Amino acid sequence: MKKNALHKSSFLKVIFGIWVLLKRKKNAGYTLFVPSGVRHEYPLVDLTEQKVVGTVIYKDKVYLKVLVNLKEDTVSVEGSVSDLGDLSMDKESYIDMFQSDARFFVNNHISDPQKYYEELNESIN
Repeated sequence: MKKNALHKSSFLKVIFGIWVLLKRKKNAGYTLFVPSGVRHEYPLVDLTEQKVVGTVIYKDKVYLKVLVNLKEDTVSVEGSVSDLGDLSMDKESYIDMFQSDARFFVNNHISDPQKYYEELNESIN
């Protein structure tokens, strides 16, 4: 008798679980990615001195400038992205990105990042 009751209880739990899954609202829709206009550039990549400057620009105004000196293991930062609000990443994320990119450029002897990424894009397409 207990086995039959346990089986019935388990069956009801499964049915209830299925019902809950079917009643949940589905997150149907789509996502539209639109450029924010915020861009980052590398106006200086000095492979000999192992220095890279990264900038965050919006509407032709430089909001953040990060100088990464790999030889001296230093980073200097000028400006802020706080005025850009949700249009951009936070300041620390840009600093981390510029440091990582600086190491990549120097280690791979890339003196012109824009040209590198254009050629990479062409090779993929």
